[in-house]
Amino acid sequence: MQVQASTKARMGTSDFIDKEVAIKKGESIALVDTTSSTHIISNGTWQGNTAKPFIESGAPVVNNLNFAGNDSKNVGPFNTAGTFQLYCTIHPGMNLTVTVT
Repeated sequence: MQVQASTKARMGTSDFIDKEVAIKKGESIALVDTTSSTHIISNGTWQGNTAKPFIESGAPVVNNLNFAGNDSKNVGPFNTAGTFQLYCTIHPGMNLTVTVT
């Protein structure tokens, strides 16, 4: 049985509604697609219109996590303190910052 993440990062049509979330070490986040839009989430960020895929040391690996619309998936646990970046590979500028304390 998968444990529900208590912290949510909501996604809209082409951007994160919640662009930053803060959690404690050992917690996960729930990525929630609130629309019928497709999203593909990976480690990294957009810088302008250029995708910059990368995985920070200690980050859970998120590799092309697919959302078909109106669904939710957990990412984590985040076991290392720090700041981590996730982005949607198909929507330029769609970035999420996860701060872990």
